[in-house]
Amino acid sequence: DLFAMTSGDAYQENRAFDPNTVWAFWPEGPFRDEKEMRLSSVFQRRLNEAGFAIVESLTGKMVGVVFLTNDNPKNLCISLELPIVKPSSEGTVEPIEGCFLLMDRLFAMGYRRIQLSVDSMDTNGKKLSGRLGFTQEGLIPKDRVVKESNRDSIIYGMLNSDWDKGARAFLYKKLHGDVAMKTDISNNKKEGELDKQTKFLKESKAKQVATKKQ
Repeated sequence: DLFAMTSGDAYQENRAFDPNTVWAFWPEGPFRDEKEMRLSSVFQRRLNEAGFAIVESLTGKMVGVVFLTNDNPKNLCISLELPIVKPSSEGTVEPIEGCFLLMDRLFAMGYRRIQLSVDSMDTNGKKLSGRLGFTQEGLIPKDRVVKESNRDSIIYGMLNSDWDKGARAFLYKKLHGDVAMKTDISNNKKEGELDKQTKFLKESKAKQVATKKQ
């Protein structure tokens, strides 16, 4: 339950905390109740946006959510928003792996660029951007007005070329270790060879059909 874990009240094994530690850099929040959260942009997403739950693999418990926004299929670019997680999960492996899985899927689908916009005052957000391997591209002064205050935005980017040339392997190794990374590389190689074989068989079959017609 996203509201329960970010409201500031004691939740499961977590003690009570200041909810502003979660919502300080978001345009909305903290929320008074679940209804107010449901009516906010956290749940009321646009057609070019999507939200995903971040779940602990061992316990099956949700630790937060992450959003994709500004989907631009024509130019094959999209924005990744910083995850919303309970304070005890800040800086842990779950938010990083949640972002990694989304990024890996997006690049596999053909996207060319993923952008991440971070408030210049958000220390945790800047750290996460670095851990994910994003490159800082620039600073936009007074980019937005958030809770009646100016926000300077730091723009980070990840290109498909950088992902393929080493960013993916570096992040995968950091998450799962050297042995798992070698296994992943081997599996990807086998999948690539299988794709080539499937393509070759399809082309051969198409040539045979064309020859018969002649």
